[in-house]
Amino acid sequence: MTDTAKQDDAKQDEHRSLSWPERRLLVLLGVPALGLAFTISVTSTYVPVLVEQISGPLMVGLLVGGEGFFGIFVPAIVGGLADRHRSVRGRLAWMVASGVLLCLAVAGVGLLGVLQAGLWAFAVALCVLYVGYYAFLAPYWALYPDLVPDEASGRSRSAESSFRVAGVGLALIGGGLLLSVSPGLPFFLAALLMLSVTAVLVYGLRKRRHEDVENGEDSGLRGIGAMRELLEDRSIVMLMIANGLWNFALAALRAFVVLFFTVGLGKPSSFVATIIFPLVAVGIAIAAPTSGWLADRFGHVRLLTGALVVYGGCMCIPGILQSTWVAGLIPVVAAGAATVMTLPLSMLMRLLPEERHGAASGLFGISRGVGGTLGPLVAGAAILLLGPVLKSTHGYAAMWFVCSAALLASIFFVRRLASDDRL
Repeated sequence: MTDTAKQDDAKQDEHRSLSWPERRLLVLLGVPALGLAFTISVTSTYVPVLVEQISGPLMVGLLVGGEGFFGIFVPAIVGGLADRHRSVRGRLAWMVASGVLLCLAVAGVGLLGVLQAGLWAFAVALCVLYVGYYAFLAPYWALYPDLVPDEASGRSRSAESSFRVAGVGLALIGGGLLLSVSPGLPFFLAALLMLSVTAVLVYGLRKRRHEDVENGEDSGLRGIGAMRELLEDRSIVMLMIANGLWNFALAALRAFVVLFFTVGLGKPSSFVATIIFPLVAVGIAIAAPTSGWLADRFGHVRLLTGALVVYGGCMCIPGILQSTWVAGLIPVVAAGAATVMTLPLSMLMRLLPEERHGAASGLFGISRGVGGTLGPLVAGAAILLLGPVLKSTHGYAAMWFVCSAALLASIFFVRRLASDDRL
């Protein structure tokens, strides 16, 4: 068979309809994203509201940026250690242990909110929460290339994104309303939801828990070495840099978006929960389920480039204008954000060797962690420095310029992936 014929067959495989068991698997794998997205969104969006009175923008950035700091090394360690196990059961064991830790930590944050605890208590609880979150994510990410065929990689991310959208929407809208009732309620609900989705995944994969996973590492150190080998691939390096910039912008946005409206513009938190966040949910709900399918059909790089132009370009507008009509851009920006955050792992799945699933999940977490650490810190510093210039918003408008710059800069790295036939 000629190379052209092989490529045609591969394209036909990519667009074939999935069987019912395959669809069920994609749904099952997506369920944990509901709890994860709700938990981290509630934490990063509403912890700043709880501590704003006892800290400044830089300290808020430090607390929220802690998520990214732990994301630098926890996935690297857990990703390598998870590859020591030769079955799906080993992945699930890590997820159960870290899921319990995450549940306890997020419930602890809620309790601290009720007790109106000090800053250091929140810092300790958040450190434990971030460890549990990333220790869960590393084996969770590795399950996708373990169980999902390459031709369904984009659709698997769309399924996962649909649950993630639901989690983000519930956190942004419902979390804000629950926070107005009691500062602990959103976090207690996050603990219950995280416990439930973990149980669903473990039960759903009970018949596949003894299946072998294709990996070659047998220790955490060898897993770290495997990540260095992956970085010899120029395309993976470009993708990791771009992914870091995307998470830089997302983390900065999550840390300060509520404070921009409540402190910068003087709006009540109910306005954010009932007006702004529903518009965000509309854009995400449209883009997340379709972006993976569109990427499989038209190409990841092409779709990402267009989304970044819209997402990054529109992001700077609220920093300049705070007119009512700007709200009409929110669904468009949210759709671009959903597309950008849906596709990176799908792209990595196409680039990595089969025996490096755990190491790749660790590397993905590191790039996410670096961006997530720097984003809130840089945005917090910009808010302080530009406060005298952007007096009408108490400096919080600076957040939008920081996010826009990171997103537009990432286009350079995405375009360098255009020549890679694997994408």
